[in-house]
Amino acid sequence: MKRIVYIVAFLLSAHLYAQDSTKTVGLSEVTVTANLQSTDIRKTARNVTVITAQEIEKAPVKTLDGVLQYALNVDVRSRAPLGVQADVSIRGGNFDQTLILVDGVKMNDPQTGHHSLNLPFPLEMIEKIEILQGGASRVFGPSAFSGVINIITKKNQPSQVQIGAAGGQYGLYQLNTAVGLTTEKQTTLVAAEKIHSDGYAYNTAFDRHNLYGRTAFHLDRTTLALQGGFMDNQFGASNFYHPKFNNQYEQVKQYFVVAQADRQLTKSWYSNLTGSWRRHYDMYDFNNYRYTKPASINFHQTNVYDIEWRNKWTNAWGTTSFGAEWRRESIISNRLGDALAKSREVPGFFGNNYTLGKDRDNVNFYLEQFKRWDRLTLVAGTLFNINSQFGNEWYPGLDASYSLSETLNIYGSVNRAVRYPTFTEMYGNTSTVIADPNVRPEKAWSYEVGTKRFTAIDQTTLSVFYRQSSTAIDKIKRPDQAVPRIENINNLNTIGAEVAYTLRMAQVLGNEKHWFQRLTFNYAYIWADKKQNNFQSFYTLNYLRHKLSVGANVRLAKDLSLDLWYTLKKREGEYQWDATTAPEPYATIHLVDTRFSWNRPKFRLFVDANNLLNQSYFEHGFVQQPGRWVTSGISLKL
Repeated sequence: MKRIVYIVAFLLSAHLYAQDSTKTVGLSEVTVTANLQSTDIRKTARNVTVITAQEIEKAPVKTLDGVLQYALNVDVRSRAPLGVQADVSIRGGNFDQTLILVDGVKMNDPQTGHHSLNLPFPLEMIEKIEILQGGASRVFGPSAFSGVINIITKKNQPSQVQIGAAGGQYGLYQLNTAVGLTTEKQTTLVAAEKIHSDGYAYNTAFDRHNLYGRTAFHLDRTTLALQGGFMDNQFGASNFYHPKFNNQYEQVKQYFVVAQADRQLTKSWYSNLTGSWRRHYDMYDFNNYRYTKPASINFHQTNVYDIEWRNKWTNAWGTTSFGAEWRRESIISNRLGDALAKSREVPGFFGNNYTLGKDRDNVNFYLEQFKRWDRLTLVAGTLFNINSQFGNEWYPGLDASYSLSETLNIYGSVNRAVRYPTFTEMYGNTSTVIADPNVRPEKAWSYEVGTKRFTAIDQTTLSVFYRQSSTAIDKIKRPDQAVPRIENINNLNTIGAEVAYTLRMAQVLGNEKHWFQRLTFNYAYIWADKKQNNFQSFYTLNYLRHKLSVGANVRLAKDLSLDLWYTLKKREGEYQWDATTAPEPYATIHLVDTRFSWNRPKFRLFVDANNLLNQSYFEHGFVQQPGRWVTSGISLKL
């Protein structure tokens, strides 16, 4: 551990004192939402990764989880590929500790974080992805515990029709289309997608449908926007939650609607009002009970209502941001919650009823002050949280950034974060886990220092972070227990270091047609002070000790390119096939993905090879991932 600290300290010092003669070009246009207002990424006092639409298009992926796989210190643990089910976490957290936003609107599900990436739009509808490392409850409230992923969709698209098709091994096919209509004062975008596979192994077939739309009206000083989506995903869940039951099956559906009004009230006062509703269905069948014992199927329906009012006031002291949010999270189920006064029939499953349920309300009031001097930028704020189930508390934070030159910055931050238990953690008693209705919320202080150097030819970010968790939540199995239990782990401390580097080789050489266009390097190291002595951790201590991603973009001919990604994962922790076998450590994973693409103004052809080395590997215990998978596709603009 000391070696890592010494190496990072050396890199920081060398980075800070290196001569800095290369000028920045165009970077002032890159803004991120690490605070309550958009900020120039160079001066943001947090480690923020931005993945652009151009980078997404070049990557050898077809769904969101694939793109996130290459990002700095992001852990995507798939039970099945291509968006079927993937758990995403940041900086060694678990899947319940990452907040997912779509255009700034919260999408997390209170039932479980397994549903966080159940989003109803094709990958082509994403304008950019912002990944904020570290706790951010003072800005985004509960659930922003270890990081935030903000998915920003495309908006001002030209009036055109786009269609795409892809297919490959294991009976895979993907069809999508998008229609855009833009006038002087109105923009509308509608997209649909279907993804299907016969499965790479027994009971791994899936069938997914996405439908998404957004329309906006631009008036004098006001913008009104309405967006919504629908997602339906049915999939075989072989071995997902138990290694000896390979007939597991799951179907999830999601609906969401978001209405927003933005108005420039005065020259110095901007206001935004957002209302959203999200409904999620989950039907889980442990062992083909649909045909034998329908009463043994798990049924869950969650509803989340959210109203948020955000304001930005520019004044002599800088920029003051303030606002309030009300959020209601509800579940009805036949497994989770307290007894309902009156049961409700499960739609489509005659004779099955929702008999349990739970509601909780969450209210946030927040205030943040942003001030920039010549070289120094300070952001201080706090959030006061009122939760109907867990009480009231303050979550403050402070970020500071100092510009050593036009391209070089150092920064530091300290923030307090919270995450409330999901309904599954509180009430999910099954043959594989015992829940705890009295489990306490997770709370932590997060500290970070780092440096950023952004020029026209390269970008470098170095950071060191420390997270001090007082009551982490985990699924724990002890030697004297036949079934794992949900528990709080007290005083868990996590430290890590991150290095991100991007080099635009063509610009270095002054030749835009050079064969070597771009190099990307991301590495993260994490260490936690808790060890799995006399117990087995299923989530909290199964973090990636080492995560390395290296990507290269190569120009093969005028319109022909090759994108190559190598990913290394070394995971802590163990998994166990059953009570009679010894726990096995996770093996190191080496993955190579490639995309050959031919790009023209009106069409694009591509061939992907994922897991090119055909490695046999496990991300989640006993759930084996697919070997080499070759696909190809075409995209047309009409």
